[in-house]
Amino acid sequence: MPADAQAQVVAAGRQGRWTRAELLYHPEDPAETLYLLTRGAVRLYRLGSGAREVTLDVHGPGALLGVMALIPGERCGVYAEAMDDTEALMLGQDALGRLTQAQPAVGVALTEQITRQTRGVQERLSGLVFLEVSQRLALALLTLAEREGPWPEGGTQALRDRVSHQDLAHVVGSTRETITKLLGDFRSRGLLDLGYRRIILTDRAGLLRATREPLR
Repeated sequence: MPADAQAQVVAAGRQGRWTRAELLYHPEDPAETLYLLTRGAVRLYRLGSGAREVTLDVHGPGALLGVMALIPGERCGVYAEAMDDTEALMLGQDALGRLTQAQPAVGVALTEQITRQTRGVQERLSGLVFLEVSQRLALALLTLAEREGPWPEGGTQALRDRVSHQDLAHVVGSTRETITKLLGDFRSRGLLDLGYRRIILTDRAGLLRATREPLR
């Protein structure tokens, strides 16, 4: 968006902050607010049979949440849980209406971002169907590494954000026990090293191979 449009978006919104495991909204909440994530990560989930949590998607900075707010009278439909300390710019429906009328670039940017996120959901669903858990885990680790910046030539890449085994299970669509076992397998193959709530990726080429071929 142009700088003046960005400034209007920031001026029209209010900042929200949540701690780890805190809910931004519930399924039955009226969808009256659009959230633009500026820090942290948020997990969207529903409750399945036996109150089992089914993760639909995980979003990081730059993502839009609560997009049902663009349709009057809708409800949120899902749980949105902060996976770590999280911040977002919150825009109410009235503010959104004024912004999109005054700045058409805002509407275009919203459409582009929602399209990207929809494609991301489709890719996630494809991965759940066609990729083994080990492949999905390798992809998730490489995606997290991209947030840290360029990978040092011939070096390692530490994931600075706190990432638990349960967090990775949510991202990958698996269980904590399976992820713990696979991380041990990855470490034994020299792909990464593990510390207290810390993951250090040591072999980018090996992780890329692991995205293409399941561990045997």
